[in-house]
Amino acid sequence: MVWGIDSSPKGTEALYRERDGKLLIELELHNIMQIFNSFDPAPFREKELDPEAEEYIYNTVGEFPLKKPLGIVIYAPSSEFDGETERTLKEAIKNHFSYKKVLTDIELRRLLQRGRRNMAIAIFFLFLCLLIIRLISTLEQGLINTMFSEGLTIIGWVALWEPAYVFLYGWWPIVQKRNIYRKILSMDINVTPDSQCRIKLTDSSFSPNRSELHFEGPKFTE
Repeated sequence: MVWGIDSSPKGTEALYRERDGKLLIELELHNIMQIFNSFDPAPFREKELDPEAEEYIYNTVGEFPLKKPLGIVIYAPSSEFDGETERTLKEAIKNHFSYKKVLTDIELRRLLQRGRRNMAIAIFFLFLCLLIIRLISTLEQGLINTMFSEGLTIIGWVALWEPAYVFLYGWWPIVQKRNIYRKILSMDINVTPDSQCRIKLTDSSFSPNRSELHFEGPKFTE
């Protein structure tokens, strides 16, 4: 019998090891290049992370409250592990998520700029609609005039919906994404030889393209 897994943050914590009061996000590498995007021609320290490696780290951090202490542990092959490898991996991860945060800042700024511009346009359009309705009201009342006035009223207020949505709801997901990137940038990153990896990683599945990196979650059976 397969039991359900508690998907709440508190239940999710049981899937991760803890060290020094921090839950660990663990990545086991069979070679150093696995964590990088092989199509990125940038120098080693400036290379982008593999998209699925980035997604795993991002989604795992997003499962917990931002105040929850987390850390990243990378198990590098013993044959490739040295001080330079440790510095390079740490710097590459920090550079990658710092760049992602910058892109998110730009996205938020552009969204708010568009919202302000569209709000000004919508208010001006609504003003014109109400002005035309006032002029129509001075004419002889009739079915056509009434339909035209009602239509302008609806169109004028509908025009406000898109900018209103931006300021009420649209910016929250971007801010949340930026906060997660900030959280990742503030986390400690430790790189150790793979000989210290005693258990498999704790996510249910993770198999990046062009790599053998894998995450095996716990199985609950009876």
